[in-house]
Amino acid sequence: MANLRDIKRRIKSVRNTSQITKAMQMVASAKMRRAQDLALKGRSYISALANVLKHLQDTIADGTSPLMQKRETGKELIIVVNTDRGLCGGLNSNLLKEVLSSCPAEADYVTIGAKLNPQLVRCGRKLAATFSLGDTFDEAELKPIFDFIRAGFTDGTYKSVKVIYQKFINIMVQRPQLTELLPITPAELLAVAAQDNIEDEQNANFMLEPGPQALLAAILPLYFSNLLVQMVLEGKASEQSARMVAMKAATENAKTLIGELTLEYNKARQTQITNELLEITTAMKAME
Repeated sequence: MANLRDIKRRIKSVRNTSQITKAMQMVASAKMRRAQDLALKGRSYISALANVLKHLQDTIADGTSPLMQKRETGKELIIVVNTDRGLCGGLNSNLLKEVLSSCPAEADYVTIGAKLNPQLVRCGRKLAATFSLGDTFDEAELKPIFDFIRAGFTDGTYKSVKVIYQKFINIMVQRPQLTELLPITPAELLAVAAQDNIEDEQNANFMLEPGPQALLAAILPLYFSNLLVQMVLEGKASEQSARMVAMKAATENAKTLIGELTLEYNKARQTQITNELLEITTAMKAME
């Protein structure tokens, strides 16, 4: 009976766990749809900036903006966009592998999301700062990060700023990606502009106000900040997608385990009944 009680206890425990993972799957699914929608809208905004950049090619080629200055001295700054919570499959572990293989150990690191902090410190990476964001956030919450990055780059502390994050491909696929955020290069800007090759010929030769230089000076900080926002949104969409898939797999595994335990329970119960019948039969024969 003790064995049967243990099996029933395990079945009850696994069933309770499956109910929790099912609820987490539904929550992650709702958050994933919202995060995916925000990520796709962010891509459209970057594309809209590209439409303006098309008409600033000569000004972009000058490269006079402080955010475009190349430096030979200074350290590298790596921004790692990870998660604050786990239960999202191999999302963070895959990102950590990419960090260790692609990013220099002597660079300074800033994390958006704290899940990888212990692993980065254990691997000898220096954490200069860490920030946490909720599942939903606005651009104002990223202002301290913007200020930290711009101040470190413009005063020469950092010669380059790179971001590594999980790019959202689809619900099943999230791919680690390393992108240089600063300095912004003319080739990069013109490549972004070239991605949107639809141009209204009637507006091809229009005048810019207040002028190309002033317009570029206003657009570059906007481009820089929204590019980082887009990377964070990609990371959030990847996180919720990975968590939904992980919780769905956990729920299915729990159902499979419940089936196996139920079969084991039925076999044990049948064995017990058979043994009891044998004992009764043996006792009856002994009384004859």
